[in-house]
Amino acid sequence: MNLQQLQQQIQNDALANFYVVIGDEPTLIQRARTAFKVLIQPEDVDMNLSQFDLATQGVDVLLNDAMSMPFFGGHRVILVDNPEFLTAKGKVSDQEQKQLTQLLSQPVSENIVVFFINDLKVDKRKKLTKTLLQAAEHIDLPALNEQQAKQAITQQLTQRGYHIAPDAMQELLLRTNAQYSAMTNELPKLIAYAAKDKQITLIAVAALVPKTLTATVFDLVDAVMTRQVKKALTIYRDLLQSGEPALRINAVLTGQFRLLLQIAGMTGTDQVIGQTLGVHPYRVKLAKGMLRQYHLPTLRAGYLGMVDIEIKLKSTTQAPDLLFERFILKSA
Repeated sequence: MNLQQLQQQIQNDALANFYVVIGDEPTLIQRARTAFKVLIQPEDVDMNLSQFDLATQGVDVLLNDAMSMPFFGGHRVILVDNPEFLTAKGKVSDQEQKQLTQLLSQPVSENIVVFFINDLKVDKRKKLTKTLLQAAEHIDLPALNEQQAKQAITQQLTQRGYHIAPDAMQELLLRTNAQYSAMTNELPKLIAYAAKDKQITLIAVAALVPKTLTATVFDLVDAVMTRQVKKALTIYRDLLQSGEPALRINAVLTGQFRLLLQIAGMTGTDQVIGQTLGVHPYRVKLAKGMLRQYHLPTLRAGYLGMVDIEIKLKSTTQAPDLLFERFILKSA
């Protein structure tokens, strides 16, 4: 089930008693949360809307609420975050397991309990997990691919009467790694900036949308591989000055070199490779474009250089920028 199908259930008043929300697209997950919240009238929120985070709260408080009738009729909505009892390490008492199982088989008809599993690694071998997944409706909200993200953002802007230039859209994709939620978060600034003529330009995106660390590291790796020493050093020092820890920068750099080497040895579509490696397909697309310009031996040397820097960062007091400068000068 997707968000549109959920809305149809709401409109038809054909809601289930249990839902599990699965996925890793924060914006879509938030929309699902909002859809359930608005089932409760504002004046009834205090009594008929409950939210639990089982990372810090016990299952017993959830059970107590889920087994209670709503006040003054209507629906009672219970939103549950981090249901860690569904994971391999998560545990509940025998009594709680018995009560949960009973609740799933004999729910309070007016209550709607929503488990936000999101990207939690649940253990599908556990009896309780199997029981919940069988009893609940599934709302699947996977990350949007590049084309889907472009279409969704374009649609949002069109509905507001705005237009985004093709080169501006491409730059927005690049600066956010084509992550739909990140793109959505940048829209308010761009809309406010273009309020007069409702035209979002490349200049606006370049001025207002910061590059993610991953996107910046793409530029840094490219500068290293194409022997642009000054550019590579400038990017690296700018990252340090912006407050990024040296170990984090190095870890992302190492990861990018590793990703390039992995993709160099793989075949298949961006989507398939992305799923295999656990990265966004847009990163695969960019990596393939970069690989056409690089020599594999140089790429391997870059990866080993990053590993060497990490060892020295952890075992010596040498300045991170000097370690990187020696590496880049040696590479050049």
